[in-house]
Amino acid sequence: MNTAALILFGAPVLLLAWVNGANDISKGVATLIGSGQCDARAALRWGTVFTVLGGLASILWGGVLAANFSTGFLAPDYSPDLAFIAGAVLGAFGWIGFATCFGLPVSTTHALLGGIVGAALISIGPEGLRVTEIANKAIAPLLLGPLIAILLCWALLQTSRWVAKRLPAWRPGCCTEDEWRDDPFRCADSRELARPGQRQLLRTLHWLSAGATSFARGLNDVPKIAAFLILLMVGTGLASNHSWFVAIALTTLAMGIGSLWGGRRVARVLAHRVTRMDAAQGLTANIGTALLLLMASPLGLPVSTTHVSTGALMGLRFAEHSAPTQADALRAILMAWIVTLPAAGILSATASFLIQNYYL
Repeated sequence: MNTAALILFGAPVLLLAWVNGANDISKGVATLIGSGQCDARAALRWGTVFTVLGGLASILWGGVLAANFSTGFLAPDYSPDLAFIAGAVLGAFGWIGFATCFGLPVSTTHALLGGIVGAALISIGPEGLRVTEIANKAIAPLLLGPLIAILLCWALLQTSRWVAKRLPAWRPGCCTEDEWRDDPFRCADSRELARPGQRQLLRTLHWLSAGATSFARGLNDVPKIAAFLILLMVGTGLASNHSWFVAIALTTLAMGIGSLWGGRRVARVLAHRVTRMDAAQGLTANIGTALLLLMASPLGLPVSTTHVSTGALMGLRFAEHSAPTQADALRAILMAWIVTLPAAGILSATASFLIQNYYL
C-alpha cells in the first residue's frame, strides 16, 4: 500500500518536473536562437545537457532550497500529509502545463509557492503558514530578482558595447542587417579578417554562457521539485539513506525529458518576441542570468529562472530603446507573472480539497 501510494502521488511530482523542463529550458538557450547562432533543436539539446548536469549538482548544493520548499514555509509542528503534497504539486503542474501550451514563460517557483499556500489553507488553515518566512525567503527574492537582472544586464550591455566597437560595423551593400547580426565579420575589411579568432571567441563564449545559464537553472529548480518526492517518501515510510539521491535523479531525468519534448514553443517567444538581439547581446543576457542564479542557489534563495532570464532580456530591450511591435509578447508575459501565484493557489486548493474529501 505504501509503495502504491508513493507511485500514485509521486507521478504528479515527476509530471511537474517534466513540464518544468518544457517551459524553462528556453530560458537558457533562447539567446542562441534569437541571435541566429543555431536552430531550436540544437539549442535545446545543448541546454538539456547542462540542465541535467545542474540538476545532478544539486545533490551537493541544493539542500537549503529543498528544505525551504518542503517544510520551511509551514508551521514547525505540521507534518505535511498526502493531500497537501499532491495538491501543491498538482496546482503548480496544472498552471505551468496550461502556460506551456500557449508558449508563455512562467515561473515554477511562483507556481510552487502558490501551490504550497493554496494546499496549506485547505489542509491546516492560515495558521499553518509562516507568513514572515514566505515574505522574506520567497516573495522578496522573487520580486527583486527581475529588477536586479534588468539593472545588471543594462550595466553589462554598456560594458559589452566596448567589445562591440571592436567588431566590424555593418556596411550597406555587403549583406543584410540580419546576416550581419548573425556574423558581424561578414562586413570585415582585410585588416579585420586577419583576426578570425575574435569571431570564434564570441561564438564560443555565447554557447558557454547558455550552458552556464542552463546549469544554473537545473541547480535552482531541481531541488524545489525533488523536495516533494522526499516528503512523499517520508510520509509513506519508504525514506532511506539514499532518498535524496533518488529524488534528485528522478526529478532531473523527468526534467531532461520535458526539455527535449516541449521546449520549442516557449523558446520561440523568448527568442523573437521580447527583444531583438545579436550574439554580443545574447552573451550579455546569459551572463547576467547565470550570475544571479548561481549566487542564489547555494544561499537557498528561490529566485525565479523565468523572471531573471526574461528580466535580462528586458534589460537589453531598455538599453537599446527597442520599441514594441505588433508581435510583442512582453505584455502577455507580465500578465502571466501576475496570475501565476493565485492561479496555482486556486488549483492546488481545489486539488487538496478533492483528495482530502474523496480519496483519503
